[in-house]
Amino acid sequence: MRLGTSLYHARRKKGLSQEAVAEKLGVSRQTISKWETGRGLPDITLLEPLAGALSASVTELLSGDC
Repeated sequence: MRLGTSLYHARRKKGLSQEAVAEKLGVSRQTISKWETGRGLPDITLLEPLAGALSASVTELLSGDC
């Protein structure tokens, strides 16, 4: 599973909008959209905060097990 797909499913499972996740991370909603559609990847420094916002571990996000 791609990271973007994993992010999308984790976000939906948590019931969060792209805007809500973006606000927690200090990025734009468009940035979250890029990550989810595979047109970009999060900076490595954002992986832990992103995982925390989605109540998942970095390992779960990267492996698609969330």
